Amino acid sequence: MIFDSIRNKENYREYETLYTVLCYLEGLHRGELPQPNTVIAEHKIFCNPVSFTSKPEEACIYEAHKKYIDIHYIVSGKERIATADVRSLDETVPYDADKDIGFYKGRASGHSLLKPGDFMVCYPSDAHMVAMMEDKPEKIEKVVVKIRVQ
Repeated sequence: MIFDSIRNKENYREYETLYTVLCYLEGLHRGELPQPNTVIAEHKIFCNPVSFTSKPEEACIYEAHKKYIDIHYIVSGKERIATADVRSLDETVPYDADKDIGFYKGRASGHSLLKPGDFMVCYPSDAHMVAMMEDKPEKIEKVVVKIRVQ
């Protein structure tokens, strides 16, 4: 898991795929969301806009993927995301290979508060509980980038 600000994208120059994604995200105009299923690199990287209202932690659940790395990039609002090693959690909904997602419950290893310009990289071993509010529910707009690993 990586948690950082787009301002620090140059720290990732040696990681070509991640750097490509960060350059794309930085190139979005302030407040802009991409079109659904925007392809960044054919057969490897795509992204989607996501808009929702954050909610209390008890209303959220962990998810994890096997085929893709997720990058969550906040455009507006503040979102708390909890992370845990997927092997430390209990499966609640079995992994669906067609949808590349499984759902889990358990204890967090850590929490991060993402604000506009922040991003989080979640690898297949990183279960992540998204959409959590900070103090009260608020509208969140973000971009979720998917990087194929298989």
